[in-house]
This record gives sequence, structure tokens and C-alpha cells, in this order.
Amino acid sequence: MEDQKLPVRTFIPAKIGDARQNWYKTKKKPELDKLDANIKAPESFLIADIRAFVSDVSKLIAKNSNLGVYFGTQTDGKPDLVLLFASVKKWSNLPGEYYLLNAKGRLEVIAVEKAHALRNNYQNGIKPLLSRSTDDGHTETEYVYFEKDIITEIVDEIDYQARQGNINGLKIQMVSYADKKTEGGFLKTLTPKYIQRLAILFTYVKDGRDTTFEEIDQERFRLTIAAQEGPLVSGLDTGRPVPPPIPNPGEPEEK
Repeated sequence: MEDQKLPVRTFIPAKIGDARQNWYKTKKKPELDKLDANIKAPESFLIADIRAFVSDVSKLIAKNSNLGVYFGTQTDGKPDLVLLFASVKKWSNLPGEYYLLNAKGRLEVIAVEKAHALRNNYQNGIKPLLSRSTDDGHTETEYVYFEKDIITEIVDEIDYQARQGNINGLKIQMVSYADKKTEGGFLKTLTPKYIQRLAILFTYVKDGRDTTFEEIDQERFRLTIAAQEGPLVSGLDTGRPVPPPIPNPGEPEEK
């Protein structure tokens, strides 16, 4: 095995990923589907060209360190969700450039005005609707914020598995953190401020079929699990839904 750091900070076991995908499919997606019987909210976004995706994301995080993945909708009040990628210096920055994940699974630059329209459609028509699906009544996720070291680990692992020939496709799954009981049964450190809020999850594809880390690389999977049981474990979250939490003014960025 070549010298490649294990993805101990970002790997989420299948049982957690499955639970979060199921929460989105059973709690969030049905609410979105009600908006328009002719349009079904997506469950995932397929990326066929891993090399191009890795290159594009790597260039983004080289600019301003961190990555924001923003939710948008093509039409106000309809469930035609899209994902927008942007380079950000910190969680509160407004991006000056956006990349739309298009139907071919590639990141294409789009006008800032168009990106803001997509984001506004989501924030005005979708976000308030889904905010009612969180038990504490707090607002739904606007975007997912990845600090540089976290998204770098994710991208490096994707690239490594692709170079090994273990995967030839990638999906970005729409997921939602589950309720407190479900999440508390999985994690050593529960993050209650994330409960029942939208997020995204990167998953593997091999020859057109969904697959898992354990299936494609059993030895590396075993080593990663073992490392997470030691001092390197960090809660297993891969990105922060924003909002929530919004850091308090002057509060240092979470590490």
C-alpha cells in the first residue's frame, strides 16, 4: 500500500450514512415532492469523471482554503435542487465565484447573479418549508461548510481509491442528520445542533453500482476503524451545516 493517510476524521460507517440517507428520503424528500407532483426532489448527484471533480475541488480549496457547498433550486417553490460549490475563506464570507454541479456531473462556473438567484429560490421557497421539519424549530441548513483539512482528506481519499482502480464513479448523496435518539446511538460525541438538518455525503460507485469503503478496500477499512477507536477520533462529521450552527461574533473557527 502506498503511503496514504487514513481518512480517520471524515469516514462515516455505513450504518450512519444509511440512517442519514433514510432520514432525508422519509422525512425531507416527501415534503419537497409535495411541492410539484411533476418534479421529484433528487436523492443524489452522480459524478462520472472523478479525476475532473478532484481537480476542480482541489483548485477551489487552493484559492481560499475552505469549501462551501450551497443548496439552490432552479425555480422558487419547486424541488428542483442543485448544488453550488464555492471557495470561501471562512464560514461568513460571501463567495465571489460559484460553480454549479451540472447534469453531466462537472463543475461549471456560473454568473454570480445566477448563483444568488438559485440560492434565493431555495432560501425563500424550500428552507422555510423544511425548517418546520426540525424538532427544535430552528432554521434549515443553507449550505455545508468544509474546512480545508476536512475536504482535503475527503478528496485525497476519493483520488486514492480511484487511482487504485477500486472505484470509477462518485455520488453526492442528499442526507439529513437523524433525530437525537438515532444519532446518539451511533456517535461517541453527539452534535445536537445538527439534528434533523440537511447535509451531503460523498459515496462510492463501481461499474455503475453503489459500493462501500469496506467492500472496495477491506484492509484499509479495518485500519481506519481501528484508528478511529483511538485518540484520532473526532466525532465523524464531515461538514458543518450552516446555519446552524452560526459561530458567535469573535468566536474562533471550530477545528
